[in-house]
Amino acid sequence: MFIGEMGPRFVLIASLLCVVASVMPADDTEDRGKLAGKWQPADGQKSDYGTWVLEAKETGVRVIQEANGQKVAEYECNTMGRECEMQEDGRSAKVSMWFNGPRLVQMRTRGSEVVKRRFHVTGDGNTLELEVIPIAPSGKTEIVRMSRCQTPAQ
Repeated sequence: MFIGEMGPRFVLIASLLCVVASVMPADDTEDRGKLAGKWQPADGQKSDYGTWVLEAKETGVRVIQEANGQKVAEYECNTMGRECEMQEDGRSAKVSMWFNGPRLVQMRTRGSEVVKRRFHVTGDGNTLELEVIPIAPSGKTEIVRMSRCQTPAQ
C-alpha cells in the first residue's frame, strides 16, 4: 500500500511529524555547546567520578575521564547512538552517545554491567549535572553536581 492510498489525513499527519522532528530549538544547540570543557565534582560532592573533559568534535564528542590524577578513559564517539569501542580502567567496553534535547546521553556497557549517564549544564553554564543511572544490575540513580574547571590566566 502506498502512503497516498492511506488517506489525506495520514499524509498530513506524517508530513507534520516530519517537519516537527526536523526542527531543533536554537536553545538546545546553544546549551549543547556549554557542555564543552573540563568538569570536576563540586564542593562537597563525592570524588569517585573524578574529572571529565568533554570536547566537541566535527563527528562527535571526545571524552577524557580521570580519577585520582590517573586517566581512566579517553575515547571519541559519534552522537548518533552508534556504538564505539573504548577502554575504561584497562578493560574493554562499548559506549554510545546521543543528544536528548540539551542533554548528552551516554550508554556504557562493560561485560554485563550497563550504565546510562546524562550530562546537562545548568544555571550560569558553570554547573554540570551528571546523572548516573545503573541499568544492569539495576540500582539507585545518582546525581553528581560538577563545576567547570577554570583555566589559569596566561
